[in-house]
Amino acid sequence: MRHYDVLVIGAGHAGCEAALAAARLGASTALLSINLSEVGRMPCNPSIGGPGKSQLVCEVDALGGAMAEITDRTMLHIRLLNTSKGPAMQVRRAQTDRFAYKQAWKQLLEATDGLDLIEGMVEELVVRGGTCVGVRLREGLELGCHAVIVAAGTFLRGRILLGDASYEAGRAGEPSSVGLAVSLAAQGFRLARLKTGTPPRVHAKTVDVSRLERQPTSDVPLSFSFWSEPRVLPDEFPVYVTHTNPETHRIIRDNLERSAIFNGLMSGTGPRHCPSLESKIVKFPDRERHKVFLEPEGRESAEIYLQGIYTAFAPEVQEQVVHSIEGLEDAHIERYGYNIEYDFIDPEHVAPTLAVRDVGGLYLCGQVIGTTGYEEAAAQGLMAGINAALALQGRSPFVLSRGEAVIGVLIDDLVTKGVTEPYRMLPSRCEHRLTLRERNADLRLSARGHAVGLLSDARYEQVVELEAAVGSLLRTLETTRVGPNDPVNERLVTRGSRALDQNGASLFELLARPHIRLDDVSPPDGIPDRVREEVEIRGKYAGYLAQQMREIERLGRMDEVLIPENLDYMALDSLSFEGRHLLDRVRPRSFGQAARVPGVSQADLSTLAVLLRR
Repeated sequence: MRHYDVLVIGAGHAGCEAALAAARLGASTALLSINLSEVGRMPCNPSIGGPGKSQLVCEVDALGGAMAEITDRTMLHIRLLNTSKGPAMQVRRAQTDRFAYKQAWKQLLEATDGLDLIEGMVEELVVRGGTCVGVRLREGLELGCHAVIVAAGTFLRGRILLGDASYEAGRAGEPSSVGLAVSLAAQGFRLARLKTGTPPRVHAKTVDVSRLERQPTSDVPLSFSFWSEPRVLPDEFPVYVTHTNPETHRIIRDNLERSAIFNGLMSGTGPRHCPSLESKIVKFPDRERHKVFLEPEGRESAEIYLQGIYTAFAPEVQEQVVHSIEGLEDAHIERYGYNIEYDFIDPEHVAPTLAVRDVGGLYLCGQVIGTTGYEEAAAQGLMAGINAALALQGRSPFVLSRGEAVIGVLIDDLVTKGVTEPYRMLPSRCEHRLTLRERNADLRLSARGHAVGLLSDARYEQVVELEAAVGSLLRTLETTRVGPNDPVNERLVTRGSRALDQNGASLFELLARPHIRLDDVSPPDGIPDRVREEVEIRGKYAGYLAQQMREIERLGRMDEVLIPENLDYMALDSLSFEGRHLLDRVRPRSFGQAARVPGVSQADLSTLAVLLRR
């Protein structure tokens, strides 16, 4: 029997990042997939990033993951979003060549030392003495290990539904995983059903874009990875925007019984923030139109992804819906949209390391614990891979707090609050989102990635040099004072800002004024754009950032008060009955996490604080 340190089940974004991280940290690793031709596949939209998600991609990159670099290598189109909201809120979103993307992932994984790829379907977890020690495959192979990471996506008892049709599948063209779901249930996990959807794809030559809004790629050099050279892409693969209309909505309302979402076939809960088109028409009857984005799928493909038409309608209804939309009147549908329903495991079963509490050596990440989205999956996979390798080496676990990273927010939300619908990262979920920006992820997290051994010395040295340059420029601005006779005063007046009085001001104080840019108070003088961008943000938002840092420090103090792992909450008679059950279900690792458990009263928290002090 072959034996590995770490086995990773599933080769989607979670599995790919998990396997790569574990192998790079020195663990002998095998990545198991039903179909090795589909490693790193993008089964839904051919894009990476956007609000909330872009921050995750950049944090994965800063820690030593690969998603951002692969995106940069394969992107067709990239734009900067939220440009009207100021530099701290701006994020990237890229359209990738989905075929080149999965090929790049497979090439990277195959070239990684200590990592084997194995095609096969895992039917059973081998658990002995409360510890997962291997897996059995449908093909008859048994593999031994010290740790298993389950990243099975939508495959656990997956079922595709559209119209009146329903059939077993993990996703289009691939079988569902029934045996693994049964094996997980046998370990006592709480399983429930979720669903997600995908839209139709149409042939590009049958689309009339002449009347549609065109979104070109950025004319400013951009990249996702901090280690890639920003570049301007050829504007060969634009995104087009069209809209639904009253006729589209009439067709949908008249045919709701032809959708698996409304005809009783489906029981799983879908993502509230990314609903099907038919659900949007029902929930927002006063909306006259909804946006539809026409996104290219690849250089060698004529398929266009209809972002915004997620649907579970029967094919003939999908034809009517698509043909009612401007620009798509004669569109030929090559792939029909569908919904997929699948099992997931209550994320309250796992610790912040993503290790399962009651089964040693077992980790869960991605859609199997209730999230949705490539970026969310990649972030969890990276953390699971790191922690599996560290545990084998007897090293301390790797956990990011809510104040350190959006990844910390994501995992803390999952393990503390659980999910009732597919969890999607949104900026509004991050209480410190001004601090947890997309473009300062390397400054925030690279030291952590380097310390754990995932980020190379050369890359970390670049971050050290960047931080030094930012600090130097900040000190210059803070110590340089100007008065009414300085040439800067004239530029202030030109910008519509108040003129300086005899007391003067530091250049850093001037930077906080509305409409004043760093270039107005400090000429470029060869300082890199990245340094100036970071300094300008810190100056513009200095007051808000200082306030958030105080909140993060307070949160950190609460999270430093650790709760013994073996604490018997049910024996704490001084807590309310409800509080004991809620805390016992989540088993928080710190007082800070306990304070975030939904439903736990302030009285119970006060009592718990007294007990912990004792």
